[in-house]
Amino acid sequence: MSDKTFLRKTLLKKIKSIPLLSRHVKSRRILRKLSREPVFKRAEHVAFYYGIAPEVETKLFLRRVLKDKKIYLPRIDPEKSLTLCRVRSLSKDLKKGTYNIMEPKAFCEKRPVSQMDIIITPGVAFDKSGGRLGRGGGYYDRLFRKAGKVVKIGLCFREQIVKKVPMKAHDVRVDRVITD
Repeated sequence: MSDKTFLRKTLLKKIKSIPLLSRHVKSRRILRKLSREPVFKRAEHVAFYYGIAPEVETKLFLRRVLKDKKIYLPRIDPEKSLTLCRVRSLSKDLKKGTYNIMEPKAFCEKRPVSQMDIIITPGVAFDKSGGRLGRGGGYYDRLFRKAGKVVKIGLCFREQIVKKVPMKAHDVRVDRVITD
């Protein structure tokens, strides 16, 4: 078993053990911190994610910021890459996609990642130098490589911060991590 696989299994088990009510409270705290970030306040085009358990819960926050920002969520394409598509309504523009994650429907407007002002990303583990461990598909690393200088911010619970994320040459760091 690789270091990444072991860390992924260990941390997923750890965050699944956080009581649901605590995850709600922690998620609100994390998203409140994000909303105060100057780079987020200035951003017009925001790449975000639709959180799935046990990730930081984003649904209520997304509903609120859809009024003020242009929000783009990822859709997994047949080539196994993420395409960012604008979402105007969580109830009308989303459907269950790959891995049962809510993603934009085909009619949603696409926008290149390099034209985002900020990218908000989930992860299984992060370290203080921006190392990120995802779920293992490399989707976000491939997206980040196309992002250029777009600011990348990871959201996670403090239980997901580790001393060092094992990184390979193709892995891309985030610029900042916000936790509870």
